[in-house]
Amino acid sequence: MKRIISLLLVLLVLMTCACDPETIGVSDKNVFEMFMTAVSNKQFIEAYSFISAKVAPSNSADSSITPGENTISQLDFESFYNRVLNVFRINGIRFNKTGDETVGESRRNISYTVTYNCEEAGELSFDCEMPLVAEDGVWRVLWQPSVIFPDLEWGEQFGRATLPAKRGDILTRDGTVIAETVDLVTVYAVFSEIVDYSEIAKRIAAAEGITEEEASEKVGSYLSKTETLHKYCAKELNDLYNSLYEIIEFDDEEPLEKSFKSVVNDFMMIRQFRPDAVDSTTLEALKAIPGIHIDTKNYGTARLYPYGSLLAHNLGYVGSASEEEVRSLNEGRAIADGLYTTDSIVGKSGIERLYETKLRGKDGFYYYIRNDDGSIKKVLYRKERENGLDVHLTIDFDLQKRTEELLDIVLYGDDTSGAVIVMNPVTGMVEAMASYPTFDLNKFVTGFSAEEYKALSEQANTPFLDRTKRGLYPPGSTFKVFTAAAALDSKTMTADYEFRGWIDEDYWTPTGYGPWIWPRIKRTQVNNRTLPLNMTNCMLHSDNIYFANCALMMGAETFVDYLNGLGMSSSLPFELTTARTQVIGDMASMNFKMLADTGYGQGQVLVTPLQLATMFCAMQNGGDLPVPRITDSFYRTEGINYECVERTEYSVWIEDAISDQTISIIRPMLEGVVDPTKNGTGRSLRVTNVDVAGKTGSAEIGGDKSRIISWFAGYRENVDPEDERVVIVMLDVPDLSPYTTLKFQIARELLKFDDSPDPNAPPENNGN
Repeated sequence: MKRIISLLLVLLVLMTCACDPETIGVSDKNVFEMFMTAVSNKQFIEAYSFISAKVAPSNSADSSITPGENTISQLDFESFYNRVLNVFRINGIRFNKTGDETVGESRRNISYTVTYNCEEAGELSFDCEMPLVAEDGVWRVLWQPSVIFPDLEWGEQFGRATLPAKRGDILTRDGTVIAETVDLVTVYAVFSEIVDYSEIAKRIAAAEGITEEEASEKVGSYLSKTETLHKYCAKELNDLYNSLYEIIEFDDEEPLEKSFKSVVNDFMMIRQFRPDAVDSTTLEALKAIPGIHIDTKNYGTARLYPYGSLLAHNLGYVGSASEEEVRSLNEGRAIADGLYTTDSIVGKSGIERLYETKLRGKDGFYYYIRNDDGSIKKVLYRKERENGLDVHLTIDFDLQKRTEELLDIVLYGDDTSGAVIVMNPVTGMVEAMASYPTFDLNKFVTGFSAEEYKALSEQANTPFLDRTKRGLYPPGSTFKVFTAAAALDSKTMTADYEFRGWIDEDYWTPTGYGPWIWPRIKRTQVNNRTLPLNMTNCMLHSDNIYFANCALMMGAETFVDYLNGLGMSSSLPFELTTARTQVIGDMASMNFKMLADTGYGQGQVLVTPLQLATMFCAMQNGGDLPVPRITDSFYRTEGINYECVERTEYSVWIEDAISDQTISIIRPMLEGVVDPTKNGTGRSLRVTNVDVAGKTGSAEIGGDKSRIISWFAGYRENVDPEDERVVIVMLDVPDLSPYTTLKFQIARELLKFDDSPDPNAPPENNGN
């Protein structure tokens, strides 16, 4: 109804103007405003009715007028404006007449400002002119594209182009880049240097029975289609294939149609390589082929992990976004920042996934007018991209590399696996964390072959499992440190308490707890056991009986409450997802046997290596458990400056989890465990250039007890805060003697000071 009324008003105005020539000056204003109002209201059919027949032949009563070069149909006019609204995401249009200029009695130019309210760019204003012509006694709009944008002419195109943000790098604390976005090396052909376009036109003309002039106009479109490209350029493409075959690996089964698909604007893509996958010799050989060129920065990027498997389980990898990921990542994200699509490359795991939106950055874009030759005539608006932030980790590159090397050297065969955590107890910084076996992150970007992925997936020691924070293991005798702490802090006993129960050939049946219906408690046989059986000596020899008795004396409530105060049965507050540790399973109940076994780190106690490292931090951090962290800071490049925009800070997870007094009692015990002059379980450690303390542990696993979880937990003492270090080694190995000392080989290298001379240090002055 509104549209009918509007049309009637238009006709009424036009009829009035036609009847009275003196009203032409009045209708000038009306026609401009009615046209612009119709456009503003998206009533494009009505707006079209105001256009001169010189541009809109269908508006003329003379049916003999035919469309010319600069004419537009009603349908095209409506499509044109809808495309303007869609490309520029225009929500509203305002206009303001700023003046008019009389050119003649039958022509006027109206000056005005048009303002587009764009969803992405905000308000964009342009100063325009609208020519009006007197036609059949009334004023009409002599429409042209410049009434929308002042520089837009007939035959030119407009559009929007994205300026993709570069994904940020991931670096270790010392600045070594371990994940980066690199420009692809593109091998392409300038096709006119390979074929004679006039010869191709002749072939087309002969095949289709047209003139060579007509065929020459078809060459561009024919080369852009695979079928016709190969039909008319078969010889040249075969010659090119043969020239490339000796340099680039082609699949023998791959047809030419897959190798060479199209030519657009004289450009034909041949191959793209990651910079680490092609050498300079190959590139030089390719460039020697006529028509072949190399580009190293303009045709796409890829994620590269320069050190392959380094920190693989925690660094993570990228891949194509799923529909679910697209929906999740676009929540709350502005269109102007660049929305995710299923073509987007996103973090799929680890740090890459955790900081996806920070690493991604925000895309830029620009609106443009393009000449008919494809070149950019004018940029109407430009929003610069914001490249992603760089993520700096707390990881020490050299230490991480050395940790992974040690695991790889010490462990062998597909029936061994392990994990190592190196952590600063007074800062909470994780300086190295490695899970063995591992895998090459680049394979997730370039693609596994089906055979490669199947082999890794079925490998007995499961390379894809992250043992540092997702693997749960019985802590064995390393847990006795916390049983001792619980007994001392709860005042259940003192360190001088001596066990005086009856032990029969290293077996003990607890008394005083009703009938003991479970198997007896067994301790490891020790030659030259140091007596009496007090806490110090039993820590030295890792006596299961002593610490089982500690747990029984405390009682389940006291002991479990203390362990929960150390973070057991809680989620570790770490940036990346960790498995939840436990004292006892959800479906189990604590009986006396379970309580006794818990006292020496078995039963149903399960920890991750990262959780155990955090608990041991209390021994060197005044009893506080720090929040472990792998993220140090975020950086952005601003011009020539590299600026920190955010930094993580030390924080306490659990305060005073172990009392200072208890730490002062237990510390000498742990020093004794690794003292080579004593008969302790850790005497094989033998770190000579720094004071250390530590505890060994082992837990039998498997139905036939043929495997053990072999632990070492230790830390440096009497060092500067920056040199503080807790080291946790966990090995899942066969229960055979050759494997029993492997943990010491790893821990020794990570706890000792590197006393090798600095090659960059100046020579010492020896007085000469």
